[in-house]
Amino acid sequence: MNLPNFIILGAGKSGTTTINYLINQHHDVFMSPVKEPNFFALEGETKITGYDSEDPHGFYHYPQSITNLEDYKLLFKDVKNEKIIGDCSNMYQYKTKAADNIKKYVPETKLLGIFRNPSERLFSRYQHLLRQNLSPTLHFTDCFTKGNLWWQKNDLIQEGFYYSHMKYYFDNFDHSKIKIMLYDDFRDNPTTFMKEVFDFLEVDNDFTPDYSMKLNVGGEIKNKFQDKIIGEQSVIRKSIEKFFPSFVNWCRQNKTLLKFVYRLRNKNLKRVYLSPEIKKRLNDEIYGDEILKFSKLIGRDLSHWLE
Repeated sequence: MNLPNFIILGAGKSGTTTINYLINQHHDVFMSPVKEPNFFALEGETKITGYDSEDPHGFYHYPQSITNLEDYKLLFKDVKNEKIIGDCSNMYQYKTKAADNIKKYVPETKLLGIFRNPSERLFSRYQHLLRQNLSPTLHFTDCFTKGNLWWQKNDLIQEGFYYSHMKYYFDNFDHSKIKIMLYDDFRDNPTTFMKEVFDFLEVDNDFTPDYSMKLNVGGEIKNKFQDKIIGEQSVIRKSIEKFFPSFVNWCRQNKTLLKFVYRLRNKNLKRVYLSPEIKKRLNDEIYGDEILKFSKLIGRDLSHWLE
């Protein structure tokens, strides 16, 4: 029975998509062909596949998720002699049920967490949802109003409470199995970062992945018509996913095609930055205490996140 012995558990908008892609290039690694299967977080739950009257705000909209063990095992049916079998699901970071299920099904698995300044992560998430027309509000500063969707949805304000979520993992798993890394380090030196990841996985760290593909780049859409044709929520993509799902899976495995599509998408984005004033307010009112506690938990100076 093939089940993961390695899990990337978040945080979202911290480079996990890119790092999953880079790790999966290694000859000794097999990553789930479905990114974010979310099995350990959603086992046994009813999946809603669209934004409708049942779930207008997308609390349970996880169309790619796997909610039963037999289907989850099928994700890894093509594993051959790979040393590492992996799952990358950001939901695992903030779902206590996920940690409990990981402990139940794969207690010896290695856990990799990649974390980004929570204020910048939140702003990046907002930009992503804005591109998809799924943002809870048009104004980012609405995030300061407690009780609204910014606070209710796990992948917005709540996902940035790294200490509160990861303490549960540190309390329930062997610390030698947990690796905490920072998006800052990947941004500054991806080669060194990936060598450290491969060391953690105990695979050949001389392997050099292809870094040329830029995944999940953030920013504002320049040309909305073009985005409707080639964007993440394009009419073409949705139609193909609905009627030809196997073709979509083939496209995702085709690096040349992916590079072409991502290059077009990225050219249609204008980079937007979080203002220092809003970042300071986020730290003062929401994330400051969590950052200090998380710094102690992982034994790394995170004072630069508070600047």
